[in-house]
This record gives sequence, structure tokens and C-alpha cells, in this order.
Amino acid sequence: MRFNQLKLLLEHFVSCREAMMALYRRLELNSDAERVRMLLAYLQHQERENAEHLQDFVSQAKPELLETWTDIRVEKDLLDYMAKLSQPADISSDDVSNLALELSEQSLSLLRLAKDELTMLGARQFLANLIEHQEKRQQQMVHATHRLDDI
Repeated sequence: MRFNQLKLLLEHFVSCREAMMALYRRLELNSDAERVRMLLAYLQHQERENAEHLQDFVSQAKPELLETWTDIRVEKDLLDYMAKLSQPADISSDDVSNLALELSEQSLSLLRLAKDELTMLGARQFLANLIEHQEKRQQQMVHATHRLDDI
């Protein structure tokens, strides 16, 4: 289905974050290295907080914003990719960091696309605020992973 309400896009974004959390949990259970398991536990915590923040953000939004129609198709490719993704037990912390950044960017790309396509100023600003917050959290994650490497 091509046309979707903004609420559906945001629900999909939350689902992506929850899928990331599940992926990091699977990888943590499979990992051999303590440092990598610590990083994956941190990433799970971050994604749990992301999902909760997003749900709060959506619940506080005006209904007319959430009911805004977009010409953006919600693709399930990223969810399928994460569900099928497996990594070797000896995955490095750098590999985990790169994977986390790649997945975060892919999930944010849908919101960026929607923001650029929307004509309603209020909806565009709503998404701009959400994207800005998510980008700050992404930067925090990158800095935290670098600090872990320094330990």
C-alpha cells in the first residue's frame, strides 16, 4: 500500500527500534567477547529508551498530525533483514558499532524521506524535531562506543 498515515510510519519506526533491540540481544547471547557483550547490552538499553521515547512522543502528538497522509511506502525490508541477520561469535566491537550505525541510519532514512515529502508545516516540524532527537541519540551512541574502546 503506497499511501500511509504518519502514525503508521512512526509505528514502523518504533518496530524497527524494537527489532534492533532484539537483534542486539541475539548477538549478545552469541558473542564470545566480554567487551562486545557489554556494548551489545548498552545498545539494547539505548534502543529500549529510543522505543519508549518514540512511543511517548507519538502519544503526545496532536491527532491531526498523526492522521496526515503521506505518499511514503512502509517497507518491511529492514525488519526482515534484522530478523535474519546473524554474526559470528567472534564479532568485534568495531563491527557491532558499524552495524548499529548502519541500522540506525537506515531506520532514520524513512523519517527523513517523509519529512521531505510532507507539505503540512506542522507535520514537517514534528518530524524534524523527532529526527533531531534521534540524531543526537545516535551521536551519543557513537561517542559511548568510542569510550568503551578506550577502556
